[in-house]
Amino acid sequence: MGRRRTSRRRVVATGGALLSTGGTVLASGLAGCLEEVPGDDDPQLGDPEPSVEVELTTAADDERIDPPVVHLVDGGTVEWVVGDGRHDTTAYHPATHGDQLRIPDAAEPWASGALDDGDSVDRTFDDEGVYDYVCTRHEPEGMVGTIVVGWPDPDEQPALEAPSETYPPAAVEQLERLNERVREFLEEAHG
Repeated sequence: MGRRRTSRRRVVATGGALLSTGGTVLASGLAGCLEEVPGDDDPQLGDPEPSVEVELTTAADDERIDPPVVHLVDGGTVEWVVGDGRHDTTAYHPATHGDQLRIPDAAEPWASGALDDGDSVDRTFDDEGVYDYVCTRHEPEGMVGTIVVGWPDPDEQPALEAPSETYPPAAVEQLERLNERVREFLEEAHG
């Protein structure tokens, strides 16, 4: 078997080529990290959709809205689908539920009524803004969700105000978490 000798020149040239390639890859990776795009760290925010499906489920003391936050284009539609259990979807609005307006001033409130396994209901959102809603049956467990329509100014959104203390503690906690998430996103978007 023949053995090849590697020259110092070849080692230096190969090392330089590897460093150059690695530097380019590193620079490309860093450039991607340095370009801030609102919602990059939140899969439900930052890329508004024309329609979104939200599942309402109940499983061993874990009532869920999945996903809990959605981002729609103006005129976008949410379809709520009951995976299991009995649920509803109701706007936080004095006319439908609670003592606090948590949807845009000009928006019409909604209340779906009871929905059973496999049922669905949809709603189109024409007014830009942030909308908080609840499954009234499971509000004590914190089953609330948020819809962001368009790119509203966070300082003008009733839904981003502190939740009423008349709501069950689990609902207040979830609304506060969702508020923080949405406010941070919208403030970043409005720079």
